[in-house]
Parts: sequence; structure tokens; C-alpha cells
Amino acid sequence: MKIEGKKYYFLFVLMGLLLVVNAVAWGQEEERMKMDEYKAQLSDAQMREQNANARLAELQAEIDALNAQIAEVQGQIDDEWEDVYALLGTNKAGVDAYRANLESIDREIDGLAALSPEELFRRQDQIDEIESRIEEAKGSNIAILTEMENKLAELNGKLTALKAKVPANIYDQYTVVDGDYLWKISKKEEIYGDPMQWMRIYSVNKDQIKDPDLIYANQIFNIARGVGRNEHLVVKGEHLSSISGYAKVFNDPTKWTKLYEANKDMIDDPNIIYPYQVLMIPAE
Repeated sequence: MKIEGKKYYFLFVLMGLLLVVNAVAWGQEEERMKMDEYKAQLSDAQMREQNANARLAELQAEIDALNAQIAEVQGQIDDEWEDVYALLGTNKAGVDAYRANLESIDREIDGLAALSPEELFRRQDQIDEIESRIEEAKGSNIAILTEMENKLAELNGKLTALKAKVPANIYDQYTVVDGDYLWKISKKEEIYGDPMQWMRIYSVNKDQIKDPDLIYANQIFNIARGVGRNEHLVVKGEHLSSISGYAKVFNDPTKWTKLYEANKDMIDDPNIIYPYQVLMIPAE
């Protein structure tokens, strides 16, 4: 019985060893298969990389050829433009400078458009200067280029909108109290600090002042803080013909009658006008 038990024991041990040997052999085989697969995959990847690089080289050659064609066409276009510039009496640098000038004007208009109407009233000389620059630009041969023609039209539109925001004048308001009269109001520091300027208050508010010696409490007067483009503030020594002769008025002293007709509601005698009267300048 003891011998029989030993036989079975050795048999089990032998079977276990066989299993271990088989497992090791299987593991080695599996490892070998994995390595073969890896090498196969690596070889495939390397082949695909070589093919991709070859295709990339082909594409780069095509790109280089296209770039060469583009450069050739661009050269032809540049030559054509040089001929156009020559006909206009300029060159590329001149056109670039012209374009930069229009862009500068555009930025200035945009900057002014962001200001209040009151500030625009004070900047009318700047607006006039911009308008002059636009008109000067229109006189250049370069202005006939489509790009510049479109830009000038855009600038004209912007300038027109900007000028529409400029008020005819800017005013403060004053409410009449008991005991006020025009001379006294004009003397106040917050008004003009000068009693002689009462005529200015009268001129601006003549629609509600029938008699400059008679005003009423609670009337609200506009106090002009500037002189509008269609107005003239009379100074000592002026007369209608001298004012009419100013370039900003009619540039012709013989047209003084136009001034008189436009302002005869407060001019009794065309030979007599007073300092600080505000005369309306009629359109030609």
C-alpha cells in the first residue's frame, strides 16, 4: 500500500512538472508571437511613413511649382499696375501715400464722430480742414482708381453725417427773475460779465422779446456761448457793407442789402448797427 501511494505521489508531481514546462513553453511561444506581430506592425508603419514622405515631397514640388506660377503672374500684375501708375503721373509709393492720407482722414472723422455736439461746434475749424483735405484729394489723378473713388465716397458720407451733428450754436439758459433787465442779466459773471452785451441776449431771443426794455419773470432766454456759421457778432466800428465784404459772409460789400433784409426786424436804420448784435447771414 505504501509503494502504491508513492507511485501516485510521483505521478502527480510529474504531471505538475509537465504542466509547468508546458506553461513556460506556451509563454515563450506567446512572447515570440507578440514580438513577430510588433515587428510586422513596425515594418508596416515604416513603409507607410516612407510612402507618406514620398507623397509629401510630391505635394511640396507641386506647391513650389504653383508658387512659381503665382510669382510670375504677380510680376505681370505689378508691371501692369506700374503702367497704370505711370499714366496717372505717379508710382506705387505715391499711391500708397495717397491711401495712407485717406486712412488718416478716416480715423480723424471717426474720432470726431465720438464727440458731443457741443464739442463738435468748437471743432468746426478742424472739420473744415478735413473737408479741404478731402477736396484736395479729389483733385488728384489717383482719385480715379476704383479703390480710391470708393474710399472718397465713404469719407464724404461720413463727413456729411458728422456735419449734421454740429449744432447751429450752443447755449446755456437763463430764467428771468423779478427785477431783471437785459443790461443787468448781461452783467452777471455767469452770463457775460459785461452789461454792454445785453444786445446779444436780445438778438438771440428776439422771438420772445418785443421790447428790449420790457422782459418778464420766468421767461427763459438762450445765452449764446458761440457764434454760428450763419451768424455774425457785430463788433465796434463795423457796418453792413464791411461785414458783407468778409470772405465768410459774401466777399462783396455791395451785397449789404442782403444782410439788411435778413435782419431788418432788429435794424431800424441800415446805417446804424450796434456792437454785440447777432446778425443772421442768409444763404447766397
